Amino acid sequence: MNKKDIVEFFDRCAPSWDAELIKNDAIIGTILDNAEIAAGQDILDVACGTGVMFPYYLDRGAASVTGIDISPEMAKLAAAKYEGSEVIRVLCGDVEETVFDRKFDRVVVYNAFPHFPNPQRLIKTLAGLLKEGGRLTIAHGASRAVIDNHHKGPASKVSNGLMSADSLKGLFDPYFEVEIMISNSRMYQVSGVKRDAMTHSHGGHTHSHAHGHDHHHHEDLSGGTPMEELLALMKFMVSHNDAHAQELAELAAQIKGAGRDRAYYQIMDAVSNFDMVNAQLDAVVKELSVEEF
Repeated sequence: MNKKDIVEFFDRCAPSWDAELIKNDAIIGTILDNAEIAAGQDILDVACGTGVMFPYYLDRGAASVTGIDISPEMAKLAAAKYEGSEVIRVLCGDVEETVFDRKFDRVVVYNAFPHFPNPQRLIKTLAGLLKEGGRLTIAHGASRAVIDNHHKGPASKVSNGLMSADSLKGLFDPYFEVEIMISNSRMYQVSGVKRDAMTHSHGGHTHSHAHGHDHHHHEDLSGGTPMEELLALMKFMVSHNDAHAQELAELAAQIKGAGRDRAYYQIMDAVSNFDMVNAQLDAVVKELSVEEF
């Protein structure tokens, strides 16, 4: 799946999008309740399409709504609906490459997540667009099975399939405290609050990233039962790996600043894949901890 195909697909869909749209106000209301969408917030609607969610944000008194869509035709239709609005603005662009003039209280990705080629990189990007204490919500107004079945048709070329809520939580965990995780016959939603910028939580413990040093502190792992020692070692490795990934991401940013965009995205793809593997290792640590203790 590549972004050029995604743009072309949704440009073709745009003219008939609203006419073919199926939505459930009650489910959308539940999603926005869980997302804690409220008056006075600055909201970013990622892959906003034709602006389907905009009226719901307005009804809840949003201070500002920024919609962004990679499809020019989708963005054009959304912008036309709210031309002259002081609350809503629509951007056409790739959210992973766009420089915004503000950070947001809430970021919502509704009915669009499978169409992002690199979900790990997307979530990391969106974490950076949120204010401290902001909330990210990824949701669908239908079940995972329904979404995947729908994407078996013409959309199969531009869809990764909808991952399980547990897997998505694993991608959230380095950046968000996940509080909502729903995957049932009516809807799908994962939502979490952004963690403090200086710490990431892993398995109930926190660690900070220290940069500018060429050495790393190694914990004393001796003592305790053999399983306790192995668990301590695994927890240390998860923490250690996360620190290296963060350092590599910062190096990539410097490379991008030097004008080497292709190298930047190659490095960030590797970092994103590494983050996913590390989240899986952390899940193993949690499972072993429960079994042992």
